[in-house]
This record gives sequence, C-alpha cells and structure tokens, in this order.
Amino acid sequence: MNKVILGTWSFSKEAVTTTRDALLSSQSSIDSIEKGINSIEENMKYGPCIVGVGGPRNSHGFLEMDAAVMNGRHLQFGAVTALKGFSKPISVARSVMERCTHSMLTADGARIFAEKEGFTFNPELASKDTNGELPFQCHDTLGLIVLDGDDISCGVSTSGMPNKHPGRVGDSALPGNGLYADVSGGAACCSGDGDFILKFCPAFQVVQLLKQGKKPKEACNIVISDMTNRCSEYFEISIIAVNMKGEYGAGTTVASWKDPLEKDKTFNGFPYVAWTSGMDEPVCLCQEIIT
Repeated sequence: MNKVILGTWSFSKEAVTTTRDALLSSQSSIDSIEKGINSIEENMKYGPCIVGVGGPRNSHGFLEMDAAVMNGRHLQFGAVTALKGFSKPISVARSVMERCTHSMLTADGARIFAEKEGFTFNPELASKDTNGELPFQCHDTLGLIVLDGDDISCGVSTSGMPNKHPGRVGDSALPGNGLYADVSGGAACCSGDGDFILKFCPAFQVVQLLKQGKKPKEACNIVISDMTNRCSEYFEISIIAVNMKGEYGAGTTVASWKDPLEKDKTFNGFPYVAWTSGMDEPVCLCQEIIT
C-alpha cells in the first residue's frame, strides 16, 4: 500500500515526521495530518514561519489564524478563518468538517463553534500585542498531503500575512486555492502570495490535471505557467502535489528562500519535505524554477 507524505517548506520536517509516526500507527490520513500540523501550530518557535501561536499579528496587534482540511474520498472539507484565541486551528477546522452543517466558519462564528466543541479558549492568544510589528518577511503556509493507499487528504495552517488588515483571508483555507483533494486524481497544496493565488484556484487546477494523467510536477508547472502568463509582475507561489499512484512533485516561482529558523541556510528554490513508505526518514528536496 502506497504511503506518501509531503510538506511545504523545509520547516515542515517535524510535521511530516509526526504525521508519519501517526500514519504508521494505523491512524487515518486525517488523524495523521491533524497531529502533524498541531506539532507546528502549538510551538512558538515556528512563528517566523508564519504558522501557529508565535505567528505575526495583524495591523491592530491581534493574532488571527486560518486553517483547513480536506479528505478526497468524499470531498469532505472544513475550514476556519480569522480565528483568535485557540492554539489548534487545524483541529477546529476538522471539527467543522465533521460536526458542523457548514464547511467554513470565520472570526466570532468560528470562536463560538470552537468553544461549543470543547476547545480551550486562551485569552492570551486573543489579546492585543503591544510590542509592535515584528520583521516577518515571507508568505509561508504549512501544507501537508497524505496518501494512504486509496485514501488521500490534505491540510493547511497559517497565521497569515504579517500586518494584514483585520479579517483578511488569503488563499490558504479556501478550497481549490490553498488545498484540494480528490481520490479520482490526487491532492495539492499551495503557499505564497494569497491575495494573488486565490484568483486562480491553482490547487483545484492541479488536481484536475492529475485526473487527466499529468505527472504531479508537470501539473504544478502547467498551472504556474498559466498564472505567470496572466500577470506582468512577479508573485510568489509554490505548489506540492501527489497523485493516487504515489508519484509526487512540486512547482514554484521562488528562486531563493532563506530558512527563517536557520538564518545561514538558503535554498536555490522552493524546499519541501517528502516521505514515502520506502524511506526511513523524511528528506528535504528543493524545486527550482522551471524556465
């Protein structure tokens, strides 16, 4: 049975490792993704990666987080946006998927639902930060894809663009944009300039190409090429994808990326993490721009 896990950016290695351990202990693809993303969301050190409780605040000094999860077998989807006061937004998104009549909740509505479902509200996470804006530079989103035999799921989590307007929602938690999964093709996750990405539904487009038989790397590059042809200015996007055969790949417009956790480490392209059932440990790969 094919097992494949992909994670966006080099900092996803801990998430991929945690996801692998859960998957190998016979937990479902959704369970595994939730545990993997939780390991990053709740760790303050990943704040510079624009993920979780240590992430950047909005222009009014508040931490608003977005997260989403999707299972490709029944096209189940759940998301929360502009969520304040909770350390596990991906877990709240999963509860929306499984226990709510709606598919996406935002701001106060997401908070009310989370409290009703028993998630612990943390006033410190919902309070205003008076320390001012921190020097965050990137547009990163943690995205994970898990293929487990004939089942495939994906999940994303982000604290969003630094100094964003309150209530701003980018591409990450929007189905077809930041993520998409369908067992008839595969799954894809995106990271980058969300206000631009959401105009193109790139994750959905990639999965449609996988349905047509395109290889994951080729599908990513076709979609990115179409986007760049439509835009005269540079924009940042990176995509990871997995098909149902267990083949995987990536595409990017990122020529160089400095790891925010290892300042002396620079990648000549988009670093992503992969693990398959044939590997002992996850590996970090680097996808360069295709010209």
